[in-house]
Amino acid sequence: MKLPREPKSISLSEKIPSRMAEAELLCLRIRETLQANGLSRLSFAVELLARECLSNAMIHGNRNDGDKLIDLRLDLGREWIRLEVRDQGPGFRWRKALKNPMDQSAHSGRGLHLYKLYSQRVEFNRSGNQVTLWISRMNSTGKEGREMAAYVSEQKEEQGSVRLKGDLTAVLVPELQASLQEMTENGAREVVFDLSETAMLDSSGMGLLIAAANSLTPLGGKVRVTNVRPDIFRLLQSMRLTARLNVSGKAQ
Repeated sequence: MKLPREPKSISLSEKIPSRMAEAELLCLRIRETLQANGLSRLSFAVELLARECLSNAMIHGNRNDGDKLIDLRLDLGREWIRLEVRDQGPGFRWRKALKNPMDQSAHSGRGLHLYKLYSQRVEFNRSGNQVTLWISRMNSTGKEGREMAAYVSEQKEEQGSVRLKGDLTAVLVPELQASLQEMTENGAREVVFDLSETAMLDSSGMGLLIAAANSLTPLGGKVRVTNVRPDIFRLLQSMRLTARLNVSGKAQ
């Protein structure tokens, strides 16, 4: 795909340490930048891609070394949004990785598939420690309002429930993972996730849902994901997870 040469205005350029809290704050600044430039309709796609790039740079590139830095640059052009993320790691064999099929039962490894799903072009530098994505401004996905992450979990005998009070992303996963493990140890065999107030789900969040399903299935249990907004439903559908996670849409 040949992309037009167009003047760019650097809307956001940041250098952050490899820490989840810093990445979360940067994603919020990206959201604010898009909204300030009248691009709220693209917020879901661009923020999701930024989260995946930052997560991959932090975990796979810099190996969670808080002393190593991640560079992010976001350019807003007339027709294209350009997102570039670089880490200080050695890189990886990206040509081979792009050809690998997606393992639907794995709770990680979906970042590259999300790149191809939500951007029109994906480029890596030679070593693989820098990725550049182009997103068309003609896309029309996204929501304006988002909340910071929180949740309420309950359990009654074999029935567990988790009501998200915001986004299900990497920053929430460790705490929620511990809560789900406790539910399972206390006898839960079905866990219902209510995503009625969730506007963003990244690969870490998907990984948590898959891991929960993987742990309950051998026990004769299951996961149900309910009240899912259209953007997230399409994402899970594209990842072929709607049946595995028993996904149902948000009631109108």
